[in-house]
Amino acid sequence: MRGFRLLSAVLASGLAAVLAGAASAVADTWPSKPVRVLIGFAPGGPTDVIGRLMSEHLGKALGQPFVVEPRPGASGVVAGQILAAAPPDGHTLYVISSAIVATAKVLYADMTYDPATAFQPVTVLVRGPLILEVAATVPATTVAEFVAWAKANPGKLNHGSPGVGTQSHLIAELFRARLGFDSTHIPYRGVGAFAQGMMQREVHWAFDSANTALQLADGGHVRFLAVTTAARWPARPEVPTLAETGQADATLPSWFGLVVPAGTARMIVDRLHQEIVRAWALPENIARIRSLGFEPASPTPEETAAFIARERERWTAVIRANNIKPE
Repeated sequence: MRGFRLLSAVLASGLAAVLAGAASAVADTWPSKPVRVLIGFAPGGPTDVIGRLMSEHLGKALGQPFVVEPRPGASGVVAGQILAAAPPDGHTLYVISSAIVATAKVLYADMTYDPATAFQPVTVLVRGPLILEVAATVPATTVAEFVAWAKANPGKLNHGSPGVGTQSHLIAELFRARLGFDSTHIPYRGVGAFAQGMMQREVHWAFDSANTALQLADGGHVRFLAVTTAARWPARPEVPTLAETGQADATLPSWFGLVVPAGTARMIVDRLHQEIVRAWALPENIARIRSLGFEPASPTPEETAAFIARERERWTAVIRANNIKPE
């Protein structure tokens, strides 16, 4: 029996060495061909811009093209399906928003994969505020004035977002429910369509991503009332945080991250993370990210996995409490 145990230990040790050697060989030769970088929304949105900035650096650093591939549909579910079916060899990446990993599975019961098990987190790429904005025609300059106006006009308000289950949508529903006023959600197909809806005054208010909000404000289409970050936004320091307006649990930043198929070699995940840390330390990249209204981020894969789990728990509760359904 003792000899059997010894033999088993030797075999297990040998197998571990073989697997470690295979993983090392994969990492040493990766990437061996162009890498697909999936985006779950239409071109021109913040995930697209951040994905292209990241891909440019990775292509130069790793010697293969990193090709951005927008695959919009169902708040990222379509792109996620492609990633879930891809080989875990590091040649397919996905720049995600919170929607796909935090809300999609509870919204779309017929999904053929579960992001919690099909995706392997690499890092959070950027964080930034969502901005509570109102159309220029809305007679409110503060959160209190807006809520009073909303309550005085039941059944007349619309709010918009880039799609059902996006963070913009869910924060709006959380805010509306907490403050007790009625508003009808209008989901658009992506950031560009949502921005057009705001410019055409189809909606009265929204929680908007930073770069889109800045463009709308500069065009005179919207007015900012508050931001969802813990501190005021450097791009608009005169705008208060939601917490400053009296809202509890109001630190709800926007974020985008990077995932790969589950089972991808850890050495590949670590190399991606290391290169992103290097990329986001470059002054020109920091300036570009900040011009979009975000701050660069690069937590470890473990930190990112824990963060995503917390996000999933938070927004699943909001979806169920507000009976949100895909449209």
